This record gives sequence, structure tokens and C-alpha cells, in this order.
Amino acid sequence: MLLTFLYHRIDEGKYANSKKNIEDNFLHLAKKYKIVLPGDRIALFKTNICLTFDDGYFDFYYFVFPLLKKYKIKAQLAVPVKYIEESTSLDPETRLSVPYAEGMKKPFLSKVPFCTWEELKEMSDSGYVSIASHSYSHKNLLDDDVDLYLEIVESKKIIEKKLGKEVTTFVYPLGKFNDEIHKLTLKHYKYSMRIGSTFNLSWKNINNITYRIISDNLKSKNEKIKVLPFISYIWFYFLNTFRGR
Repeated sequence: MLLTFLYHRIDEGKYANSKKNIEDNFLHLAKKYKIVLPGDRIALFKTNICLTFDDGYFDFYYFVFPLLKKYKIKAQLAVPVKYIEESTSLDPETRLSVPYAEGMKKPFLSKVPFCTWEELKEMSDSGYVSIASHSYSHKNLLDDDVDLYLEIVESKKIIEKKLGKEVTTFVYPLGKFNDEIHKLTLKHYKYSMRIGSTFNLSWKNINNITYRIISDNLKSKNEKIKVLPFISYIWFYFLNTFRGR
């Protein structure tokens, strides 16, 4: 069985975990479970864990990356390439000061709230971080004016050119897609991910998608691996399968 956890920021608030909470969570998972990345072999009769972070905010590089190296575990970081600068000399405090909901807005981009290409390359080369596409501009892919080729295909090409590595995973922004979008995604990526609030039997399941469990604002180090959540995971697995999503 595979549980894929979704995190966003290291901060306070609904879409974040404190540094202490995320370190406690990582330490617990590293001691008890096999940590895997998309495409890794899933151990049978064991619980496998995939750690995924969305959006590519600078706090991943500043807080999470050191923890991955400390506990010798790996994680996937999904980035919207439009907001990635080549490099920056701004101080960490300025970059960390941008609230989660404001980061993609023009007035805040001058603070370079996202990881730079220089930082992404360092993390990718370390072997501890796998970079996925989170589209070009993080738009709702169901909107009428969206250029799907730019968002899905060109975003992959840009990351591959910058990092010199194949990008195998696409993470749907806002979790929004339809059959046409999914077909285009599968044509260019080995794996796709969305929020699904359930476990996975493989990296693709029946619907060629990996389901993820929101893991922001954790109350305990093992909150998402207790008995009660598993009851809901079973329900959502069958619901997702039935809906074809």
C-alpha cells in the first residue's frame, strides 16, 4: 500500500505546518516506513510513504531540504515554472515573509517567494528531491482561456532544460482536470497526481493517477496513519474509482 502525503508551506495557518511539526512527522515516518518517489518499487505487505510538496515556495529549500538530508529521506516538489527566478541575492527573511495566498500575485514576486532555478538544481542534483511540474502558471486547467499545451507540455520541457533531468510527474493545479486534460497529461508524463484523500495500490491505480492526502496543519506526528483515517481512505478509494477520477 502507498500513502502519498501532500504538504504546502512551513509556516502557520491552514496550508502549512510548523517546523517542529514537520520535523516530528518526518522523524516518525523515516523510522517506521519505506519512503519512496514516483516510480520506485513499492514494498509488498508494508506501508510505503511518498512525501510531496506543492508550489515550490522558498521555505521548502530553507526548512525542508535540510531535514530530508538530516533523516536521509526523499520528497517530491511540484513547481509552477512561471514564478521561478534564475537566482536571487535577497535575504531569507524577505523571501519567507510572503503569505501563502499572495505568492503568485505580481506585487509579491519581487520578493522571490519561490525557490530559484539555482536552488532547484542543487536539490535535484542532491538526489533527495524529485522535481515535478505543477503546470506553467498554476491556473485552473478547466478555464476556457487556458493554453493546455503551455501548462502541461511546455512546463515539462522548461524544467527538463533547466535541471537536465527527465520530469516524470505532473501534479494537477487545484486538482482540476477532465478526461481530455488527463489524456494529454498521460501522453507526456509517466505519472499524474491529484488530491484524492485515499491510499494507492500502485503509482497509477485503475485510473492512471496517484491519490494524495492533504497533510497540512498536522496535529500529531502520525495523524494521517491512524485507524480512523483509514476508514475514510477505503471509502474515498472506491468513490474515486467509481467516478473515474
